[in-house]
Amino acid sequence: MKRDKRYLYLDDFEHRLAITGMSHFRNYLLQTGKPTEDVDALLLKLVKAKRKRIS
Repeated sequence: MKRDKRYLYLDDFEHRLAITGMSHFRNYLLQTGKPTEDVDALLLKLVKAKRKRIS
């Protein structure tokens, strides 16, 4: 089954907020000894995301 691609458009504030939130969640997972692989992958995608200005 082919999965549809989803696109999420965030402004600068929302982008920083998403990265900060995922970082805090990752730290929580590390403190509780739970795996962080999925969160790491999503966090890397957020950091490497291309910027596109929408007017």
